[in-house]
Amino acid sequence: MIMDNKQKSPIDSIIIDLILDHYNLLSMTNRKEILSSNEFDEIVIHAQEIYYKIIMVNTSLGQEGIS
Repeated sequence: MIMDNKQKSPIDSIIIDLILDHYNLLSMTNRKEILSSNEFDEIVIHAQEIYYKIIMVNTSLGQEGIS
C-alpha cells in the first residue's frame, strides 16, 4: 500500500531528524555508524515526548485531540 504525504504520521519527521542526529554524532566522533534496535526504540520514545510537547504548546486548550 502506498501512502501519500497526508497519511504520514506527524511524528515521522521527528524520528527521521533524531536518527540523522544519531548518525551525525557517531560520524563526528569517528565511531561506527550503526543504529541498534534498542537505540531506535529510545529514539521513538524521545520523538513521542517531543511531539506531545509540541502539541501541548501549539494547540489551544481543549483542542489537543482534534485534527
